[in-house]
Amino acid sequence: MQVRDLDGAPTPPADFEPLYNSYVTDPLFARRFTWVWVAGTLACVVLYSPKLLAGLKSGRIWQGWAIYERFNHGYRPLDHEPNDEKRSISQGRARGALGPDHIPVAHRLTTLAKGAADFVQLRVVKGLNLDIGQIIVLTAYLVTLLVCVIYQAPLKSNSNRAGFLSLAQLPFVFMYAAKSSPLTLLLGRGYEKLNFLHRWAGRTLLLTATIHGSLWINFYIRHNQAYQLTQDKERRGQATYALLCLIVLGSLKPVRRYAYNFFYAFHTVVTTAFFVSVCYHTPYAVPWVIPPVAFYTFDFLVRLIRMRFKDAYLEAPDNLITLIHIPDVSGGWIAGQHVRIRIFFGGRVFEQHPLSILNAPPTISTFANYPQSEKADFERYGAGMILAARNCGDWSGALNRLARSDLPEDKGSTIALLPVSGGEHEEHDGMHEFESTEGRRVGVMIDGPFGGPSIDFAQSENVLLISGGSGATFTLGILDDLVGRVVLDRRLGRASGNIKTRKVLFVWCIKSYGAIFWFMRQFQAISKAASDPSLDLEVQFRFFVTCFCHPEDLPPLRNSEVTQTKPVVADVLKGFIGDVVASSSSKGGLAVAASGPERLTSEARNAVADVGPFMASRLGGVELHTEAYCL
Repeated sequence: MQVRDLDGAPTPPADFEPLYNSYVTDPLFARRFTWVWVAGTLACVVLYSPKLLAGLKSGRIWQGWAIYERFNHGYRPLDHEPNDEKRSISQGRARGALGPDHIPVAHRLTTLAKGAADFVQLRVVKGLNLDIGQIIVLTAYLVTLLVCVIYQAPLKSNSNRAGFLSLAQLPFVFMYAAKSSPLTLLLGRGYEKLNFLHRWAGRTLLLTATIHGSLWINFYIRHNQAYQLTQDKERRGQATYALLCLIVLGSLKPVRRYAYNFFYAFHTVVTTAFFVSVCYHTPYAVPWVIPPVAFYTFDFLVRLIRMRFKDAYLEAPDNLITLIHIPDVSGGWIAGQHVRIRIFFGGRVFEQHPLSILNAPPTISTFANYPQSEKADFERYGAGMILAARNCGDWSGALNRLARSDLPEDKGSTIALLPVSGGEHEEHDGMHEFESTEGRRVGVMIDGPFGGPSIDFAQSENVLLISGGSGATFTLGILDDLVGRVVLDRRLGRASGNIKTRKVLFVWCIKSYGAIFWFMRQFQAISKAASDPSLDLEVQFRFFVTCFCHPEDLPPLRNSEVTQTKPVVADVLKGFIGDVVASSSSKGGLAVAASGPERLTSEARNAVADVGPFMASRLGGVELHTEAYCL
């Protein structure tokens, strides 16, 4: 019986429930979900802001955005001797940069807190290839999503909420997929470091779409309305869901790893079809599709502006690796970045591959490596850019065969290698030589640079660089940059900034002794540049060889040690920390870089986590950057 208010209009009974309008309520939860992940992203930007401000102050943050050429000056090698005034200024700055042994209390507390956080969040969970920190972020994302889907939603009778939340995830998925997103600057992470969010958000998008579609199908069947599934709206929804399933299945790791070009083309085509289909399925999709299209357009335009077409020269030290020299580039990248390159040969114009830049820009680099047949260009441009492609597939194999085939005799080059030095500063008169083929000219298209280290290694007094296989291209670039900046800052007085590095250990795990020859010129140039006693810099090389074959192929290199075993990253790190603690630079900070297979980078993350907060505080802080070569 209706209850009436004596003063006027009737009032509803206490058990009355208003009609649920999903087209009014559900968009509110979609927007709330968007506000939450945007707020989370901004919080991460705030946490990174101290490093962002430091990069702005040093000017380093503006480097590495686009490759450029300078035609109005030549290359100045790093062995240029400064006058006495510059030398005294730079040495004084170096001594000041190293600072006293005392660590301020605030810095000690900060490093203690960071060490405690790293002790937890850096650990990698086997099978997932995710560390605890990444799992925490993904868990927060999933919980927020599920709360927005479930809270006060009558999903059994109306599952539109899950559909709206599926749409609300599209901007997130595409923002963290873009290679040239502003987030790479604001978060200090390359797109490859943020890509795990893109992949997992795509899977949760499939989850909410499955909830949306399956519950509507269940509702129609339970209420004897199966005929509704043949209506136009439902058919378009089924087609949209089928396209989404194809996108997810076509993006699984085996597909990316063994058929990347197919994955890329398939991903692009099917995603476009998905956008069209979902807009036909519901007009409410249009506002959520516009941001992804805007992100993709911005990314495409930025990459188009940064794209460069160049001539390159191929060098094949052996049949396992190919070096790619691109001479007429003067800068625009920082050590540790990579480019996506297309090499126009054999009808492979559509194949694009990511390769790390193994040298610092010519104004910093300690070595200049270029085919002698083009010496005039070398004098004009300097070392340019050097890439390396490991022979591990069809494309890299064909590239290596091209570099080694049909070369005239005068195209071979004799590489001079420095002998093992008896003393630290001994003059090098004798040479050891080996033959390498180089000089084949090809056209290339360069897209990038991308990525790069999230830390400035020069701000740590102690640096450990560890790599496996072709992962050395990343750590070699970091080493070249470190030594070059030390030379510029402490000996030449041509650099600004606080360069603190005093001790560097370069560790490389390889299968054979002959692999050391791949980068021997670079190793020797770096070793020679670092041998100046005025630099107060110690650079050591340790090579771990896992195949006990052809030890006679071992090339000479000063300050180097070769061990015939497979390294344990934790043991290498503990040994290096022991040396650091015993030295005078034990409070100047430790930076670790690991590059190579996922197993090696996972070991490195766990090893740094095991350092613990107290040892990290004693060392002045521990920083880590990893580069995993995987798709």
